[in-house]
Amino acid sequence: MKPQVLLVAMAVLAVFAALPLGDGFSSFSSAGKSQIVSLVRARGEWPCCDTCGACTRSFPPQCLCRDTSLDGCHPKCEKCVESSEDVFYCADCITNFCKRRCTRAA
Repeated sequence: MKPQVLLVAMAVLAVFAALPLGDGFSSFSSAGKSQIVSLVRARGEWPCCDTCGACTRSFPPQCLCRDTSLDGCHPKCEKCVESSEDVFYCADCITNFCKRRCTRAA
């Protein structure tokens, strides 16, 4: 009998925990979505990374990117480094650097 009571109590707790999430999600109108889309577009495509390097264990993580280019770095890169083989890479350490890819996944 006790496992059944525990199961019912957990189900009721899950329903109560989901109530604030459902209310907040329903208030997310199309106007709110358009504001978010415009903010993302205003930020541009930086920072982005295809080949993630080392990351710290902090939250949020600070990561280095290992992307290389023959044409130079992104204009918003602060520490563009040219290696000995005329290959450029950005040495910036940015929060959640590897969260978004620069190119689409194959």
